[in-house]
Amino acid sequence: MFLQRSVHLFDNGPQFDASFSPLYYNKSGSQSFEHSSQKYFGSERVIPNVDCGLLFEQNDKEIERVRKMRVKNKSQSFCQQTKACENFIKTRGYIMDSLTDEERNFPIAYSILVYKSPEQFEILLRSIYRPQNMYCVHVDRKTVEYVFNEFFCIVRCFPNVKMVSKRIEVNWGKISVLLPDITCMKDLLSIPKWKYFINLTGQEFPLRTNYELVKILQIFNGSNDGEGTIKRANKERWNITEKPPHTIQPVKGSVHVTLNRKVVEYVINHDVAADFLTWVNKTSIPDETFFASLIHNPQLGIPGSFKGDLETDVGVRKPFLSRFVNWEGLSNHRQCHGKYVRSVCVFGVGDLSLLARRPEFFTNKFHTEYQEAALLCMDQLIYNRTRDEYYQRLGFDLQYYEKLPHIRNII
Repeated sequence: MFLQRSVHLFDNGPQFDASFSPLYYNKSGSQSFEHSSQKYFGSERVIPNVDCGLLFEQNDKEIERVRKMRVKNKSQSFCQQTKACENFIKTRGYIMDSLTDEERNFPIAYSILVYKSPEQFEILLRSIYRPQNMYCVHVDRKTVEYVFNEFFCIVRCFPNVKMVSKRIEVNWGKISVLLPDITCMKDLLSIPKWKYFINLTGQEFPLRTNYELVKILQIFNGSNDGEGTIKRANKERWNITEKPPHTIQPVKGSVHVTLNRKVVEYVINHDVAADFLTWVNKTSIPDETFFASLIHNPQLGIPGSFKGDLETDVGVRKPFLSRFVNWEGLSNHRQCHGKYVRSVCVFGVGDLSLLARRPEFFTNKFHTEYQEAALLCMDQLIYNRTRDEYYQRLGFDLQYYEKLPHIRNII
């Protein structure tokens, strides 16, 4: 599937290969940005007593050693750390520049749904933060006050990171799983210029740098990404008296999507979307029907909708790129070196080699209280890729994305 290229890059920080994936290649030239190095990449993501390079190379001895250790003690509360926001931002190593004109001119909007672990949320936010992007954070209404305050104290340090206008109590299998994203969509539409919307949860992490996401979404040119199937759908979820409105064919898929701005406008402003939301509210697991159906019913005329074979079977015909999840028992299942929680692999350090090679945008899931070096090494990898792309040491191969059916089969 991918070009078989390997790359070993020099590095001013921890000495390991910054790619670990055939999606990357070594660029022949390297530019020196000594002043910018201090401005944008002044603090390396060093993890004491952990060699992430060996973990990405699947060194069994290092995997076994790190699997048994805790690598990070809980620091002081974020409300203490953020009393001086400028110092917090500098100490934590946030990238406070767009880095490239392409990124500056292609802002991305995010919703991030959380309910626990402000520490893990902060690591995620730092990895995806850029000043041109927009971020809407929803904290479950069930979350206790002191934990909510920790999230709030992080958010208040950034002008482009906002708390959602309305908090919702989220309960699995209900419309409340979907409503926080829709509320964030509405909030984000008040902000002009952003091009695409991506919805996340606090237990996920990027597989792509911001620069790579921008390059891929430029190739998408308005097309959307979402999982979709009718053949593998649990059709009993839709067995209600009322038929779907507007001749919509229900489609099953993940709630996680990558949508162009016009789709978000449609979701918030169009009567068809409102009618369909009312209908799915009467069904089971509505979050796995709403977005998937809207972007796979091309007769609705929603910009970027897919009109080809929607079945995302093992990524052969129409791969699902918004999220990589290692589900237990599926035909494309891969060994989980962490642990399963409700049939989803919570990644451990033995999974890092697989994650580094995946072509998706984000992955689910990590727990900071379980083999936290897995998350911290991914954080280091994304940071190093960002830095080396900026230095023009590292190239990212786009051929795989240029040939996607997403691009050829949209309205």
